[in-house]
Amino acid sequence: MKRVLNRPTMSNLLPLEEKHRDPRFRPAIATMCGDSSGVGQTLPVSGKITLVNEPLTARNTVVLFLPDASKGNSSPFEPTGTVDEEGNYSMQTKGKKGAPPGWYKVVITARDESAIEHPKSQKNHRPVARSLIPAKYGQEKTSGLSVEVVENPAPGAYDLKLTK
Repeated sequence: MKRVLNRPTMSNLLPLEEKHRDPRFRPAIATMCGDSSGVGQTLPVSGKITLVNEPLTARNTVVLFLPDASKGNSSPFEPTGTVDEEGNYSMQTKGKKGAPPGWYKVVITARDESAIEHPKSQKNHRPVARSLIPAKYGQEKTSGLSVEVVENPAPGAYDLKLTK
């Protein structure tokens, strides 16, 4: 049995500059030119998180954007962010700066890991870190926070103002 290697085909006979015109090669060429995240277009997203008008600066604060399908965002990606020592946050999506455009519900968690609580209501209780913000902000259905990621946001459009 004889194997034929490097058999000439149409795909390896066409120069690269001609392959871009052939629709069979567009997905491969687009993959070679794009990033590896698969996210597509992202827009810069950054803002400030405040709790009762004071910056939320806990090191372990996590911001999560959940695509809001009820407002047309069917993205499979959930951008995440953390805060700095001044309460500023910026989002990333699969390691790529920013978030895809569209509407998102916002979930925020912040815990004080130095103050461990022991729940009394559970039979096999495990210690948990005390939340620094009201629990409603940690749930998609109760946070009440939403943002629309757009190309030219108004100043402060991504600021998140939490209350007690």
